Amino acid sequence: ILRCLVGSEMCIRDRCMISAMLVNAQAPVWNVKVGLGASSWMGDGFGSAKALFNQRIGVGVDIPLTGWVSFQTGLNWTSKGAKYSLVNDTKQTVNQNYFEMPLLAAFHIGTPKNFDVIISGGGYIGCGIVGKTEQKADDVTSSWGTFNDACVGDIKIWDGLRRFDAGIQAGINLDFRHYIVGVEGEFGLARMWEKGPRNLGIFATFGYKF
Repeated sequence: ILRCLVGSEMCIRDRCMISAMLVNAQAPVWNVKVGLGASSWMGDGFGSAKALFNQRIGVGVDIPLTGWVSFQTGLNWTSKGAKYSLVNDTKQTVNQNYFEMPLLAAFHIGTPKNFDVIISGGGYIGCGIVGKTEQKADDVTSSWGTFNDACVGDIKIWDGLRRFDAGIQAGINLDFRHYIVGVEGEFGLARMWEKGPRNLGIFATFGYKF
């Protein structure tokens, strides 16, 4: 009888330990990230656009689906834009700032304890919040809001960019016990105006996991 009681107690304890491990393994993992990188435009007429140094900051969550696959999302503040030349050697620099939500499938490659390699891919959607466009012609500099129309008198000189943005996002991250280091890239699918260019960006990121 004593042996049966001891065996039952060990069995219950083992089951509790396994259940706790499973619950912990399936718990979402939150993180904060900062990124530095470059952005530009792509499309007809913008092949010579120059990249701008830009940044990203955000909070994310990794939701395990299986031992190898998870779903990642969050909210990022992402800066984008480009620098290019117009006629008569006029220079124009466009800065755009978005709130973005990534929607990614992440694949975890088996590695030693407390270290993982994560390859992610999917899409993102964004909304333009604020930005500044600056134009230099000879010794004259003028500026206006990127997402707003700009006029000189009754003449419109700029059509505000569309605030909606969406595209493809992919990345590879080295996932340590508390830290994340990686590279993430975006390829925009939404045009910024009718028949206009699309956004392009790449960021080196560093994050901390909670």
